[in-house]
Amino acid sequence: MANVTLDDLSATLLADVTSAHYLLIDNATTTTKVSALSGLIQSISTLGSAGASVVKSHTLGVLYQRDIVGSTGITVAQNTNDLTLSVTQADININNLAGISSFDLSGADNTSSLFLARVNLASDVTGSLPIANGGTGLTSLTANSVLIGGASITSAVLDADREILVGTSSGPEMKTLTAGSSIAITQNNSANTLTIGFTKGNFVEVNDDVTLGDTTVGALTVGSITPTNRGAVTQATSMATAVTVNAPAGIIQLFTGAITADTNTQFTVNNTSVAATSTVLLSKEFQSNTAADNGVHISVASVSDDSFIVNITHTGNQGAGSVARKIHFLIIG
Repeated sequence: MANVTLDDLSATLLADVTSAHYLLIDNATTTTKVSALSGLIQSISTLGSAGASVVKSHTLGVLYQRDIVGSTGITVAQNTNDLTLSVTQADININNLAGISSFDLSGADNTSSLFLARVNLASDVTGSLPIANGGTGLTSLTANSVLIGGASITSAVLDADREILVGTSSGPEMKTLTAGSSIAITQNNSANTLTIGFTKGNFVEVNDDVTLGDTTVGALTVGSITPTNRGAVTQATSMATAVTVNAPAGIIQLFTGAITADTNTQFTVNNTSVAATSTVLLSKEFQSNTAADNGVHISVASVSDDSFIVNITHTGNQGAGSVARKIHFLIIG
C-alpha cells in the first residue's frame, strides 16, 4: 500500500490488514513508522476474556488487559457500560498514610470507637471543650482557683491566708476564718498548718485542775463531785476529843462509846482546807438499826478559818449503845 494522506478516515478502510501495513507519521521533516497496523488495531472482543471489571491499556501499540480487583471492604461490580466500586462501611482500617499529604475525614461518620484512637487536645481541638464532652467549658482560669461543678463550671479564688471553701444553701463559697473572743487563728504556710488556739480560763479541758474562784454560778448540773484529796482520821479518848484532818473531804471515825439520851456533845475538826466563809456538809454512818441510834443527829455548830465544830445530839429518851459510828464531811469554798 502506498503512502496515504488521511484527509478522510474512509481512506484507512481495508478489506484485510496484515503485518505489512504500517501507520506513518510525516511532519514534513521526518517520517516515523509507528507500528504494524495489524499489531495496533486489535479487536476489543479479544480482550476481557478473564471476566468482569476490566480496564484496557495501551503500551507501544499493543492493547493489554488489566483487571480491577476488590479488597477488604471494597467490592467491584460490572454493569453493562460501567464499573461500580462500593465500600462496606466500618470495614476500612487506615493504618498507614505515608506519602499522603492530606486526608479529609470531615464528612466521615465517626460512629466507631476505633475511628480515632486518640485526640491531641493541643492541636486537634479549638475553642473550649464542653462539660458534656469531658471539658470545663472554660477558656481560661484565674490563678489559685478551684473548680465548682454544676450546669456550668464556676470557680472560687483562694489566694489569701485563712480562706476555706464552705458549703452553703446556694453552693460552695469562699469564706475567711475569723478569730473570735478568746480564740486565735495562726496560719503557717511553710509548715502547711492552720492552728486554732483558745485562751486558757474561758473553757475547761479534760484533766484540767479547775478552780472556780469567785465565779458566780446561777445553776449548775453536776453528775458527781470528786474531791482531789480525801482524808481520814479516828477520834481518840471520847466523842469530845478534837481531831485533825487536812483535806476538803473525808471520813471521821468517832470514838466507840455509848451516847446518853437527851444530850449534846461537841468536838473540833482542825482542817486547813476550811475558811470562815466555807460551807461544811456532814452526813452520818451509824452501824446500828436501833431506835436509840435513830435519835442521834449530827450538825455543824460553827465554822472558822482552819477548823469547824461538830454537834452530836441525842434527842431521844433512851441512850444509844456503844457501836461504830462515822461522820462524812465535804468542804465547799
